[in-house]
Amino acid sequence: MMKTIFLFFLLLFGTVSVWASKEGKSNEAVIFMYHRFGEDRYASTNIRLDQFAFELEYLAKHSYNVWPLSKIIRYMQNGKKLPPKTVALTMDDAYKSVYTNAYPLLKEKGFPFTVFVNTDPVDKHYGAFMTWEQMRQMQHFGAEFANHTSHHISFVSFVNLPPKVMRRKIKEQIMQAQQRLQEELGTTCNSDPKMLAYPFGEYTKEIADVVKEVGFTAVAQVPGVFSSMTPLQEIPRYPMSERFAGKKGFLLKLHTHAMPLKHLPDASHLIKHNPPKLQLELAYPLFGVNCFTSSGERLWMQRKGATTLVIKAKKPLHPPRDHYTCTAKAKDGRWYWYSFFFVFPKSAN
Repeated sequence: MMKTIFLFFLLLFGTVSVWASKEGKSNEAVIFMYHRFGEDRYASTNIRLDQFAFELEYLAKHSYNVWPLSKIIRYMQNGKKLPPKTVALTMDDAYKSVYTNAYPLLKEKGFPFTVFVNTDPVDKHYGAFMTWEQMRQMQHFGAEFANHTSHHISFVSFVNLPPKVMRRKIKEQIMQAQQRLQEELGTTCNSDPKMLAYPFGEYTKEIADVVKEVGFTAVAQVPGVFSSMTPLQEIPRYPMSERFAGKKGFLLKLHTHAMPLKHLPDASHLIKHNPPKLQLELAYPLFGVNCFTSSGERLWMQRKGATTLVIKAKKPLHPPRDHYTCTAKAKDGRWYWYSFFFVFPKSAN
């Protein structure tokens, strides 16, 4: 009996030590997502300029590799090794404050960035959004522009339609925006790779399959680390509104590693049973794992063997969307992080 126990712990800690030697060396990057800059009346989507300035200064002072998102995705696609401390800065919707408030700070630091544009408000000259000419100015500096659909309609509103209709509507939204981007910003705009940000960050496996079918990679709004295991139609980003953009929150997210999973969960993002249950398969035994909803409520968790975790919220989730997040302390003092996104069904448009 004692021999059996000894062999178990030898195997357990031997496995941990092998993986610990690789800790922090996996191919991964942290992607931040912003909307508005210095627009205090929109607290849920705004970051204060002092917060943003601190983030840029920290990245510069500590020699982070701030790359365009397209370059990071190309490295992942081609199996090339990313340098340590690789970061991307992305903005959704193309609000005017990206140009008036964020751009001068980014230009001062020489940092590239990626803006996802929903093109219809730009074409209609809505005052809250940038103009095509302003985008062209930033393009000369090195900013890149990508697809956020034409009308910013949640793709989840299409999932209960007949499959052919769903695919057609999703493709229309993507291709109309892609056409306008290339008409205004050049034929090579958003082409290597073609990148999409899901409206409201909402998607399902079926939606991701359609996006892949038309040749696009895609980013979500679910927090987490982009690693070589990440499907290229489900790339996570850390949202950075005022609430989450304090110094402590920024540094925590910046210093995360991808959770070491054996494989990604085979589960639907569309909520059918509330609260949903999720099973995670760790790549090796990992202790100190804690899991929460987006509001910080601790999840019920059951271990099955050394590497299987079953997690579930203790009460129903609330629409329109939520996610489960699991974290654990890494050997280097940073945090492993993994989030799985859930979305509620919507009425068809």
